[in-house]
Amino acid sequence: MLPYPVVIFDFDGTLCATENAILYTFQQAFEQKGIVPPSEDTIKQAIGTGGNLSEMLPLLYPPLQSRDSNQELEEWVLHYRHIYDTDGGRLTTLFQGAEELLPYLKSLGISCVVISNKGQRAIEDALARFNLREYFELIIGDNPSLPLKKKPHPMAFHEVIQPKYPHLAASQVLMVGDTDADLAFANNAGLSSCWAAYGYGAKDVCLAADPTFTIHSLAQLQPIVTPATLQV
Repeated sequence: MLPYPVVIFDFDGTLCATENAILYTFQQAFEQKGIVPPSEDTIKQAIGTGGNLSEMLPLLYPPLQSRDSNQELEEWVLHYRHIYDTDGGRLTTLFQGAEELLPYLKSLGISCVVISNKGQRAIEDALARFNLREYFELIIGDNPSLPLKKKPHPMAFHEVIQPKYPHLAASQVLMVGDTDADLAFANNAGLSSCWAAYGYGAKDVCLAADPTFTIHSLAQLQPIVTPATLQV
């Protein structure tokens, strides 16, 4: 029997190394607007929160925190995404082990899902470029045509993922992610969790979320999801 028939992956910092792509895109977005970009360390701290763009941009550019700046914030989000989708995304790379892990999970009959606060197109483009799209039954990103509350809110699990696998208890689903937003999402939805410690999340905050497992590479996920009867 499979310990986790469904495995949900975060994208940034879990499946793909996107820090360089995000840094580049933020820097370009600010420079194209004639504004001095935040420091790399400041941007990395924002990435480490696991937040979506609407949460990160006001942290990086305080004028967007005003109640009257909603329209401007939406324009910044679109501006960032255009740069990422047409230029910055090329800097994305796979974490070591992804190309071996995903076929292995499929061979076991495990269903894989991606859930991310990242834009839907950026996720789809990257997975297609790395020839990994076929391994995922669901890809849930920030998508205007499917408005969902973002992680750590469990809405996406309850309204999209759980209905696809109604025969499974939430505890039979494993959430793998690198930030406390991923781990809190798992806790809020009643899922088991696995902290990808090689990613971008802050160690103390992530450990405080009490993950079920911790891995330091994608290869370390294999024994966690392998049935006991197949383990040597």
